[in-house]
Amino acid sequence: MSLFVKKYHNYPKALETETEGDEKPSELFYFCFFELNNGRKICFQTYKTYNEKIDVYQWNTFMNVNKDGEDLEIGEYSYSYANDYEFGENFSEWFERSLKIPAHEVTEYPTDQESKCVIEYYEKNIKQKNN
Repeated sequence: MSLFVKKYHNYPKALETETEGDEKPSELFYFCFFELNNGRKICFQTYKTYNEKIDVYQWNTFMNVNKDGEDLEIGEYSYSYANDYEFGENFSEWFERSLKIPAHEVTEYPTDQESKCVIEYYEKNIKQKNN
């Protein structure tokens, strides 16, 4: 079966880091939710980091640490299944609910085909709107 996006809901600049005074937030976080024609819902996240030297926000990459303590670059996007998401719901309500799910309980992740589908859709139709 060829996968395609049935619907999506974009939350541009859904979160940002806290600031003091007049300083700009150091990071801006963007979330988008997709429903694919196979019935799976996917939460898709990316973020920008403020570059003080050139006074602009730039897309960044997610990092992780392996079992040996070495840094690993995950990539520009983070995605996971979002089975409990209701399209159009208040982002803060979903986000608070998602924080209650321990990371070690997540055992299933989007397939390569699902990931490729949402990345291509995001880059072609949504990312430029989040600039």
